[in-house]
Amino acid sequence: MKSLKEIGCSLIGWNPAILKECGEASQRQFRKLLSAICIMMVLWGTIGYCFAERYIGIESIPFKLLVVVAFMFIILCVERVIILTVGKARLMTVMRVMMALCMAVLGSCIFDQIIFSNDIQQTIQERREEKIISTIDKRLSVYDTDIKRINAAIDSISKVNDALYRELEAKPTTTITTVSTSQQVAGIDANGKPIKTNVQSVNKTVVPNPRAEQAKGNEEQLKIYNAQLDELRNDKKNIDKTVREDFSKRPTGFIEELEATLAVVSQSPVSLTFYIILFMFLTFLELFVLTIKTGDSKCDYELIVEHQLELKKNVMLNTENTLKK
Repeated sequence: MKSLKEIGCSLIGWNPAILKECGEASQRQFRKLLSAICIMMVLWGTIGYCFAERYIGIESIPFKLLVVVAFMFIILCVERVIILTVGKARLMTVMRVMMALCMAVLGSCIFDQIIFSNDIQQTIQERREEKIISTIDKRLSVYDTDIKRINAAIDSISKVNDALYRELEAKPTTTITTVSTSQQVAGIDANGKPIKTNVQSVNKTVVPNPRAEQAKGNEEQLKIYNAQLDELRNDKKNIDKTVREDFSKRPTGFIEELEATLAVVSQSPVSLTFYIILFMFLTFLELFVLTIKTGDSKCDYELIVEHQLELKKNVMLNTENTLKK
């Protein structure tokens, strides 16, 4: 029993030696504070476990327990600040009330997401269905634009090729004329030197019409465009399945679940009433230690601590006055 009391004193920050000299009022105050601390630690340990599992995505039990310990340690330190305050601290009281409201909102949201999990999942599915339909419409618009653009390009190239084929049908070949100049000896002058003259020779070569290569290149481009067109049409046909698979692979985010929670809570008076009750319950729990600390009359433990503080102040003042003399 003695060791348990020492553990309790360690939790709330009380001195077991001073508590031992106190009366029943301090013993009861000690038990009330310890009970409130234990309730808060269990509550926030549970919230920490749910938070680690649902939002951090921790699957390992030891790591979940580490998060639980961290949450419990944080709430213990917060409550010890209130418990170990000597005298009145109005600003700290106001801050603790505000913190209690914030923590109650956080806790009630997490608990609501567990309690209303089926309704929340249904709401998430409905919201995702709306997003799926919107995404499908947007992608269909993009596909239609791309298909229209490729069809226009195909029509343009086809018209050019039709003109080329008509030209090739009328003139399948073309003649290339090559003119070359060479010098030939035409005779010898009076001095015995050769007389050279320029002779031009004309060569005509019949070759295929070069428009045929242009038409061939256009045909290759048409094959590429037709392949792209077939791919776009196939993707457009499977757009519903593709978008649904993409959305099914997305994990549920915190904001998405929070929005669904607010929608579930606000759409029904029953769920809203339950949320308010849960919020008030958590708020009162958060203020448990504060009300015990500020609401009750001072016990002899607190009187002893304040008396020791006054004695220390007087000793320091007397020492200071002595040094001045």
